[in-house]
Amino acid sequence: MNTRIFQTLIKSASLTVIVLVFSSMVSAQLFSYKLVDQVVNDIAYSPITGMLYASVPSTGGQYGNHLIVIDPKAGAIVNSVFAGSEPNKLAMTNDGKYLYVGVDGAASVKRFVLASLTSDISISLGIGNDGPYIAEDIAPIPGRPNVVAVSRRDTCCSPRHEGVVLFDNGIQLSNATSANSETNEIEAGDDGTSLYGYNNETSGFQFRQLYIDSNGVYIASSQPNTFGAYSLKIRYSAGRVYASNGKIVEASTGTPVGAFAVSGFADGIAIDKRNSRVLFVIGSSLKAFRTETFQPIGTINLPSSVGTPAQLTRWGRRGFAYRTTDGKLALAESLLVTQKSQQ
Repeated sequence: MNTRIFQTLIKSASLTVIVLVFSSMVSAQLFSYKLVDQVVNDIAYSPITGMLYASVPSTGGQYGNHLIVIDPKAGAIVNSVFAGSEPNKLAMTNDGKYLYVGVDGAASVKRFVLASLTSDISISLGIGNDGPYIAEDIAPIPGRPNVVAVSRRDTCCSPRHEGVVLFDNGIQLSNATSANSETNEIEAGDDGTSLYGYNNETSGFQFRQLYIDSNGVYIASSQPNTFGAYSLKIRYSAGRVYASNGKIVEASTGTPVGAFAVSGFADGIAIDKRNSRVLFVIGSSLKAFRTETFQPIGTINLPSSVGTPAQLTRWGRRGFAYRTTDGKLALAESLLVTQKSQQ
């Protein structure tokens, strides 16, 4: 069925709302879209508070170098706190208690208590021969909110990787992985002792199984050329690891189990475990697939005037958010996020 769409723009100082009116509500998929006029680096969602959190670079105007809190339903910034110099990577603990924030200008990671929006720990990532380390990726350990793994990188050289390090309540544990074992992307497993990583910067493209104990983090095994591409993002869910080029492997072995037809490389990927689907943003579209069958559910064309989508996350019952390539934050709701597949 062809559906005609009429767009009305409602603008204010900080928010643009694109109201989408569909000629047939039965076939409607995207029914709200808000663009928050605020440059952000990364975004995270807490199902406990129902809020989105975003890191704002120093160039972000009145909220520069802040962590901001966004009500996704209203599309409004409702709170903020100074985070430090150049806050960037965000990672939420699975209990929703803490948010870890990479603070690039201070070569550190800060832990924020979400209930009070205050920082209780600042973790120094160290310095090497090529300068201070910053957080390329952050993985809080499920069931152990005081424990966090950080994939460190430098800012001057290639390869950039500087090892995976484990911290317990801000204290660095003694064993870290080698800088020569590139593990740029890291994801925590479900059992509190497993990590999974991917080398997305050199041609080995290794997928790695890591484990943690009271002394730190170790590489247990790795498989070469598993996802086979540079700059990929990975996400873990229910024993599998999903890559932003659509490939899927068993986490414990690296064995391929299938692939989604994403037609290239996604700019953002989100796993929706509750609704058994994976969401990708590719170009100016959102694509949804079933995790059981790998079959497509549908596609939504997103407004292209606001920049290409990236850094996708889910929020609420049927919402999703993404950072555009020009740094703005887009908030949307769609039936595609929750509706049952007709295939």
